Amino acid sequence: MADTRPDGEPDGEPEARLAARLDAQLDEARALVGALPLLSPALRHIPPGMRDELTRLAARWLAAGHASADVHEHVLRGLPGAGTPVQRPGGLVRYLLREVPPRTLPRPEPSQPSSAPRLSSRLEGARECASGAHTQPMLFRPFGDEALCADCRA
Repeated sequence: MADTRPDGEPDGEPEARLAARLDAQLDEARALVGALPLLSPALRHIPPGMRDELTRLAARWLAAGHASADVHEHVLRGLPGAGTPVQRPGGLVRYLLREVPPRTLPRPEPSQPSSAPRLSSRLEGARECASGAHTQPMLFRPFGDEALCADCRA
């Protein structure tokens, strides 16, 4: 029996680690296929003889980096509308899992500047008068490095 490291992976050759990882993927794929009947009543009658084939197809999805939830979501999207009977649920799932799409990484959200809120394009380049003599903020377009509006300069 091979020794195991504290993280649960077998010590020794890379082949043993690869085999352990593949076994874990197959176990996860088996659980994924076993949970399909719980997703929809249309999938309750998948023939037991098809489970091995569906497990191999699901394992391909897992090997490509998809999570079990991704596979379940893909299968649910491929089911017909409510009230439409599924004559061959195993064949439908086989068809849905046959092509493994590339895993798309979540897109980062565009970063918003953390400083002041952005002004409209018509106010870009405007500056607030620094005199403090105005009741409300007075915006003006400076020429060069001016800090005061035309009224306060006069």
